[in-house]
Amino acid sequence: MIRPVLYVDLPGIIYAIDHRARGNQHDLAHFVCWLETVESAQPAPSFLRHLLPIPPTIRTWICEDHWRLLGFAQVRERPSHVAWDLSFLAAMGNREGTNLAGDDIITALLEYALEMASTHGILRIFAKIEDDAPEMELFQRSGFQRYARELTYVYDPQSQTSRSTYESAEPDLPSLRRWHRHHAWGLYQLYRATTPQRVLTAELYENSEEFARLHAGSLQPVVSPFTRGNENYVCDVGVRIGAWMRLYRGHGSTPHRISLFVHPEHSDLAEPLIQFGIRRLLEVDVRRIYCLVREYDSFVNTALCNSGFEQVLTKVLLVRHVALLATRQSTVPLLEQRAVYGLKGLGTVNSRQKTMR
Repeated sequence: MIRPVLYVDLPGIIYAIDHRARGNQHDLAHFVCWLETVESAQPAPSFLRHLLPIPPTIRTWICEDHWRLLGFAQVRERPSHVAWDLSFLAAMGNREGTNLAGDDIITALLEYALEMASTHGILRIFAKIEDDAPEMELFQRSGFQRYARELTYVYDPQSQTSRSTYESAEPDLPSLRRWHRHHAWGLYQLYRATTPQRVLTAELYENSEEFARLHAGSLQPVVSPFTRGNENYVCDVGVRIGAWMRLYRGHGSTPHRISLFVHPEHSDLAEPLIQFGIRRLLEVDVRRIYCLVREYDSFVNTALCNSGFEQVLTKVLLVRHVALLATRQSTVPLLEQRAVYGLKGLGTVNSRQKTMR
């Protein structure tokens, strides 16, 4: 049986326990999709949503058999309110006494998430799984399509290569500016200039404000206390935005993170911009820095390697377009018992009408 549960970050708790258990060669659960701590640094929701005990932007479902947890799934709603990110999907490791295999549980949770999406006005579901994961076939059976690969890079300030890069001369970036809400349209055009058409079709952002809220944060001029420590920069080259970068300052056990886009015609900005981000983050706290970048951003990948980053993980990006359910007859007028099709002709010539019963 699959049912929703109140949000207490059950997937996150199990993932943390499983991560610790793997050090003792014991797997509590098999995670197909998981949300790294650096990936949770998304734009903060509105102030009122922080006061709600159950965030409406997050939904969690569990698969159980006689009160025994077999698996779980969690989705997070994007700012557009028409797309979900599948943040967690897992089957529990110990399933003795049940007739369900791990693949059956994963498939059941996927189908349930798709059913819920169609009833909540969701048009697209996005997912990330490891490259060459055996569960790829399960996602394809459920209608998911692969459209890109995402590479995870890590900068370790304790390594000799990274330390020499950090101690190098401060990069010269005269075009660097602080982010402002009027840069939203330019940021969206930068994304379109750096992204292949197949990816644009898969992600299908409706407008520049939706894209800016997802990547750059709130467009409101008032600074939110929940986004303190994050910095946005753009390289304004006059006719366009040549590059954009966002810095996420880590806290507790969470590492730092860098996100960036660089225009193909201004690829020389990539390396000095990354070095500027490294210096800004390590000035406050010396800890590891993560950067998630698409595979097709080849010159950004090269700049990361030249700046002391090392690739540690590759994930496949998937999307599933959802067809909405028509629940009211008035929304489907062509399904009436009698419909008349015709076209009024031009001048003195009238087209013939056809009646369907």
